[in-house]
Amino acid sequence: KNIRKAFGDCVANHDVSLIVNKGTIHAVVGENGAGKSTAMKVVYGFYNPDQGEILLDGKPVTIKNPHDAIALGIGMVHQHFMLVDTMTVAENIILGAEPSNGPRIDFEEARRQVHALAEAVGTKIDLDIPVSELGVGKRQRVEILKVLFRGAKILILDEPTAVLVPQEVDELFLTLRHLVDDGATIIFISHKLKEVLAVSDEITVMRDG
Repeated sequence: KNIRKAFGDCVANHDVSLIVNKGTIHAVVGENGAGKSTAMKVVYGFYNPDQGEILLDGKPVTIKNPHDAIALGIGMVHQHFMLVDTMTVAENIILGAEPSNGPRIDFEEARRQVHALAEAVGTKIDLDIPVSELGVGKRQRVEILKVLFRGAKILILDEPTAVLVPQEVDELFLTLRHLVDDGATIIFISHKLKEVLAVSDEITVMRDG
């Protein structure tokens, strides 16, 4: 009861922080409706906060939309993928951030960059096939590569294992560890405690926002 009262007073005084350390996998957990995805969508600029502040490397930042977030090196992979089925893997990854050669898209340079990025994170995928031919696990890899291609150093993954089979979950966790070893920071939204304990360095539990 004392702990609950202290936490209640803390919320009432608006003195609640979610601190994510650089170079870690930080899980944000809680039951459905706890506010996990909403809080992270504020960080990514989908929603504007009513109060409080966001600090990046200890400095206050203003994030009004996803473009602001991407410019700050923050990317988000959503639970429902945002890919164009009729376009190739490479085209999806570079969409909106295409390397150019004068007025034209430099597809050769784009493929070189995407191939180098995929190799760097240990992902093997055919860049020239339509996304419609990919399974769920590889579609998710494309989403991760798409975010990394835009220079994200902080990746927010919203319930990334919800649509994966166990083998794909293991492969995803290996990829996340690889990214962290290369200096990335992962925020992992989930309500699956077993997976959270298996992969996370730190955990924040949310309840009622």
